[in-house]
Amino acid sequence: MTTSHPQLVANFLIVMDKSRIKTCDECSSLYTLETSKMSSLCPQCSHVLYGYELCTHEFINGRCVKCYWDGSVSDYLQRLLHNNDPGSVP
Repeated sequence: MTTSHPQLVANFLIVMDKSRIKTCDECSSLYTLETSKMSSLCPQCSHVLYGYELCTHEFINGRCVKCYWDGSVSDYLQRLLHNNDPGSVP
């Protein structure tokens, strides 16, 4: 999907079963339950914290059309990612 298809996003949101949407305990983003290996973490946080498979995000209107993550990153993950970046300045 590309950003040139806004109707696809509208259809995605209409068809989505709201009972399958969860809130990530780490970053507070909404995500679809079946896209994460962990029941309380979005695919992004479960990847960074535990090495689970990462979603290949495709963003349209601020949300990934695959997992529904909104790009949120907690302060803790921000620090963790910054500390693991070899090019970062302490």
